[in-house]
Amino acid sequence: MKIISKRQLREAVEYNHHFEHRNMPGAGYGFTCNERGEVDVGALNPCAAVNYQKCLNGTYDVIDQGIQKSEWSWVEPAIGLCGCGSKMDLDGFTNTCDRCGRDYNMSGQLLAPRSQWGEETGETLDEILRIR
Repeated sequence: MKIISKRQLREAVEYNHHFEHRNMPGAGYGFTCNERGEVDVGALNPCAAVNYQKCLNGTYDVIDQGIQKSEWSWVEPAIGLCGCGSKMDLDGFTNTCDRCGRDYNMSGQLLAPRSQWGEETGETLDEILRIR
């Protein structure tokens, strides 16, 4: 298998200007902004833009919660090119090509045919396929 895209850790950061209803704690509004709290009103859908203005001008009885930062990360799996030419995400312990049925590990190494799995350990194929 040829690896055409290596496994990568991705990270993202997002800022939101939050407003909470004074009489309904936990309920309110959040508007995507930059780290300085500037909301691009032109990028909001029309309903959200109206709600944002009503939060700012006091029409809505809300408490300005300020700017909140959210950070998260995820792993994008490697992508490999199977021997048959099919692209595959290598996101599992075992990865099976939808086109030809070959099995690869997460690193893109071709695995032995399933009929041979468990030969060294005495496991049956049924036991192996139940591993999570």
